[in-house]
Amino acid sequence: MREARCGRISRTRKTLTISLLVLGCTAGLYTPVRATQKFGPLELSGNIESQNLVRNPSENSAQFIQNRNTFRLRVDYDWLQNGKFIDRFEIPFIERSKLYLLYRGVYDGFYDIAPGDLQRGQTRYDDLVGGPIKGNPIGRCTGPTCTGTNLLPGNYSRLSDADRSADKWENSLREAYIDLKIKDAPLSLRIGRQQVIWGESDQFRIMDIWNPLDTSWHFQQESWDNIRVPLWLTKGLWDIGQVGPLSNAFFEVVYNAFDFQPGIKAAFNPQPWGLPFADPLRSGQINFSPSKSTCPSPPDPKHPCNPVGNPNLDFANDLNANYLAPQFNLQNTSYHKGDFQRNPQDASEVGTRFHFVTPQGVEMSTNYMYGRGRGVGAASPFGVKIESISLDTTAPKVGNFQPDLNSPTTHDVLPINVNAKVVDPYVHIFGLTGNYFEGDYTQTVFRMETAYAMGEPFQTTDPSTLACVQVNGQCRPITNLSSQGFSPLGFTKRDVWTGMLGFDRPTWIKFLNPRATWFLTSQLFWNYTTGGNIDELRGTSGAGEYPYFGPVGRWVSGPNAGQVERMQVSGRFASPGNGDQIRQWEHLITVAATSFYRGGTIVPFVADAWDPVNDNDEVLWNVDYYYTNNMIFSLQQKFFFTYGSSAPSDDPWFAGGRFSRRDETGVKVTYQF
Repeated sequence: MREARCGRISRTRKTLTISLLVLGCTAGLYTPVRATQKFGPLELSGNIESQNLVRNPSENSAQFIQNRNTFRLRVDYDWLQNGKFIDRFEIPFIERSKLYLLYRGVYDGFYDIAPGDLQRGQTRYDDLVGGPIKGNPIGRCTGPTCTGTNLLPGNYSRLSDADRSADKWENSLREAYIDLKIKDAPLSLRIGRQQVIWGESDQFRIMDIWNPLDTSWHFQQESWDNIRVPLWLTKGLWDIGQVGPLSNAFFEVVYNAFDFQPGIKAAFNPQPWGLPFADPLRSGQINFSPSKSTCPSPPDPKHPCNPVGNPNLDFANDLNANYLAPQFNLQNTSYHKGDFQRNPQDASEVGTRFHFVTPQGVEMSTNYMYGRGRGVGAASPFGVKIESISLDTTAPKVGNFQPDLNSPTTHDVLPINVNAKVVDPYVHIFGLTGNYFEGDYTQTVFRMETAYAMGEPFQTTDPSTLACVQVNGQCRPITNLSSQGFSPLGFTKRDVWTGMLGFDRPTWIKFLNPRATWFLTSQLFWNYTTGGNIDELRGTSGAGEYPYFGPVGRWVSGPNAGQVERMQVSGRFASPGNGDQIRQWEHLITVAATSFYRGGTIVPFVADAWDPVNDNDEVLWNVDYYYTNNMIFSLQQKFFFTYGSSAPSDDPWFAGGRFSRRDETGVKVTYQF
């Protein structure tokens, strides 16, 4: 957040703003890599960093969740100057060029320490369904607690040894690109693996969407530079200069020929900073379809099988019910690979930006992007499209399931085949950004950013989008409560309008700091989903509360033995889809402040992100202590609140409600060289 601020404000043309903000930016704000070793045109820099996090789900409990050790090495090499490569060889058409490399190696000791406690999710049911980091692998439950119906919750793990090994190590050349300035032309090129940064917003993205986010690291609780996924891109900038009354004009084009990556790289519970619920497309899920014998037709709102009238549906003892396990055929797609080939014909992306400054000093840019899987604001970058569902009642059972941990009753489970695809549709995105320094009255930089996206993917319960369930080869329409009927969710597209208004201002608060200003910044975000019947749209929820989900049970035989699941009620017995409803208007308000003490050696930072629609909040603070210019000690805490209700809050920003059980404390040590 602070790094982006220093970089952006320094581009404004107002001398007073520059002098005030550079004072704050150079007073010791953490920079991930500093160039301190120079050998002629070659500069080497980097850092070594260790971060340890402890989750505080309550005031008297703690859960160790991270021991991440990071090494970065950066290379800046001005290998071509004044038309000469390494000062020897004449290169035609190129005036100057620079090579940039950034390597990052990571080892997270948490996955080797592998504590056995359940990782916290959005609800306590997500804890059970997610499981611990390490335990008996699903389907290989062994030992005295894994026989018959004596399985204990949490004695399995959704993460294999290979999964944990992949999570604990990173060995990557994150960025590797060449900058070129063409001779005798106002054209510059950047070619290679890089980050492209557009827009004015901080910590919640609108137009800064070229690079996906790796939320498995620490969700959005890290700087964007750390969690953006660099892509192999070509970027060209034509420096126009003056265009009529407009100054500092340039035109930028970005092209992604083949390196499509999903807009979000997601992990799921029990990875400690994945999404706070288990994978919605995991194997071993259980659907409960109540039988005709226990449910009257026409429906009686007071009957026990109607969860709206009476939530005490007897799942465990309904011997005539169908217990179904979805067998997902994603047709060679996944969260990381859509229904297309990664080549220029299927997955190329292009974007343009025109930047200028008006005579009044307003710095603006108009933006356009045409790309796959790019969710703006609170929108999701992908959706799951269910194409068909079929049930063969004569098929061999998948295994046996104990539907309630408090009951020894077990039931046969039949497979129900689901053909689906993870869809990353092409989206047209139009954007406008701007900032303006008002120096006469407020001494404030005002910022704005807005984007309109056409065709964002959504899940929906619109009946026209639902696939009919084929039972023994015949479509079963919903004629009474006992029918399985249709798929729980369909797929649709909607346009989304999102935006941000913000301000930045250095302010004297002398009772807090008599020697230096506090840098204050605030943003108001909005997200508007177009169209009617918004109540039909759904997000992706976890093991949420009544009425969609039944009790927590466990598999006692079959390939999923040892796995804990919360049953999902099928058909019209459930609330449509799940409890994660989309609202037409979503809002978020952020406020942040930073200053410095003792000549810049102590730098505090506080921030708040409040969602007034879902009524939840994230509050964080950290203090950086510069023992030397190269040695930095950091202490941080984050708190997540859901106000006014004990029920889960499915906020689309993931700012407070979804992480309300994930407060954390962290210590970080950084050595820069």
